[in-house]
Amino acid sequence: MNSFMTALNAVFPMFCMLCLGVLLRRTGFLDKDTLEKMNRLCFRVFLACNIFYNICKTDITEVFDAWLFSFAVVSQFLVLALALIFSLPFRSEKKRRGALAHGIFHTNYVIFGTLIGTAICGEGNIGSLVLLVAVIVPLQNILSVVLLERFREGEHTSSLRKTCLSVLKNPYVIAALCGFLLQLLGIRLPDLLSGIFRDLGRCGSPVALIAMGGLFNFSSIKDNLRPIINGVLSRLLLVPALLIPLTVCLGFRGSAFVALMCIFIAPCATTSFNLASQMDSDADLASQLVVFTSVCSLFTIFLWIYGLSLLGLF
Repeated sequence: MNSFMTALNAVFPMFCMLCLGVLLRRTGFLDKDTLEKMNRLCFRVFLACNIFYNICKTDITEVFDAWLFSFAVVSQFLVLALALIFSLPFRSEKKRRGALAHGIFHTNYVIFGTLIGTAICGEGNIGSLVLLVAVIVPLQNILSVVLLERFREGEHTSSLRKTCLSVLKNPYVIAALCGFLLQLLGIRLPDLLSGIFRDLGRCGSPVALIAMGGLFNFSSIKDNLRPIINGVLSRLLLVPALLIPLTVCLGFRGSAFVALMCIFIAPCATTSFNLASQMDSDADLASQLVVFTSVCSLFTIFLWIYGLSLLGLF
C-alpha cells in the first residue's frame, strides 16, 4: 500500500494539473497566446528560481558525488546512442529520424524530475537532483543541437560559439551558475530573500503543467503515427528498462537513485519543439512527441515508481 501511495502522490497531481490546463483552454478561460506566455514565464522565471533556491539551500559538500555525476554524464551518451538505434526504421527520412531521435533523447528533466523528486524525497531533500540539473540540462542542449545539425536537410552548419552562447543563455544554466557562485563565495541569502525565491520556485511546476495541458495539440497525427508509437515506447519504456537496472547494479540508492531515475523515465522536453523548428527538423513530429510522451508518462511513471518502490529502491 505504501508503494502505491508513493506512486500516486508523485503522478496524480501532474495528471490533475494537465487536465486543468486542457479544461481552461477548452472553456476559453485561457487562450493559446496566454498559455504560451505562461510557459515562457515558467521557463525563464519560476523554474529558474526553483533551481537557484535548491542549490543555495543545498550543502554541496554533503550531496556531491563524483561517481554519480560521472555516471549521469556517461548515461546521456548511452541514451543518445539508443535514440539513434531506435530511430533506425526511419533512416531514409532524414528530418523525421532526427526529430524522433531528439525526442527520445531530450527529456523534460527539470519539470518532471522536480515533481517526482519532491514527491518521493520531500521538499528540500532533492539536492542530488538539482545539482544534476546543472550538468544534464546544458549537456542535453549541446548534444541536441549536434544531433539535429547532423540530420538537418541541406548544407547548414552551426558554429561551436553559437552553440555555447545558446547554452549559456539558458535560464536553468544561469540559475544554477548563480547558485554555485553564492556557494563558492560562502554567501548565505537572508531569510527574506530566500523565502521569495522559494515561493516563486513553487509556482513553477504547477503553472508549467497547466500551460502544457492547455497547449496540447492533437492535430495531424495520422501521418506520424508510426514514429509517435516508436518514440513513446522508446522514451518511456525501452530506455528506462535498459538503464534503470544498470543504475541499480552500480549501487545507486536513495536520492541519488531517484535523481538518475527521473532522467530516464521523464517524457520528451517541451522545449524540443522550439529547437526542432529553429533547426529545420520535423517540427510537427517534435510537438506530437511532446504531447504523447507527456500524456503516456503519467501512466508509465506511475508504474515505474510503484514497481521500484515495491523493490525497496527508495
